[in-house]
Amino acid sequence: MKHCSDRQETLWLDVYGELTQKERLDWEKHLKTCRGCSLEREVLLRLLENVKDTLPAASLSHKDVNELKNEIFGKLRGNSDKKWLRKPFIGGYVKPIHALAACCLLIVAFGWFGLKGLQPTTDVRTSDRGVEEQLIAKDLDLLENLELLEEMDTLEKLGKVMSPRSATI
Repeated sequence: MKHCSDRQETLWLDVYGELTQKERLDWEKHLKTCRGCSLEREVLLRLLENVKDTLPAASLSHKDVNELKNEIFGKLRGNSDKKWLRKPFIGGYVKPIHALAACCLLIVAFGWFGLKGLQPTTDVRTSDRGVEEQLIAKDLDLLENLELLEEMDTLEKLGKVMSPRSATI
């Protein structure tokens, strides 16, 4: 293509019939205005027709067709060699690598907490409990002696009130 080198891909897609509807409309408008592209298209179409007519169609044996079909479907599905990974494992579709990773994490976790269990620990709660028990015991003593303290307070007030009167009498 001498004149429209940017339209080379569009020309090939048109010849093979792979243009979208919008691309086809734009291409046909271009072909009406550009004589070089329309001649190039006609030459390319005639060339492809001659190639189809002169070359015999490739024939495959039944075995080759089946092998080719299986290979294509295998590629479309993914790795057909790893079918054993697609089978259910422990009630679900878990790959063995995932199960191995989970086991390793469990081993590390149990090992970590196992080592922590061997180290001596200080029980801070018992010392806190002892302090709490002491505070509760003091509070109980105060509550038991509350009546006595109230009586003492009353006696002190009475003493203060009586002292000035006794001095004046």
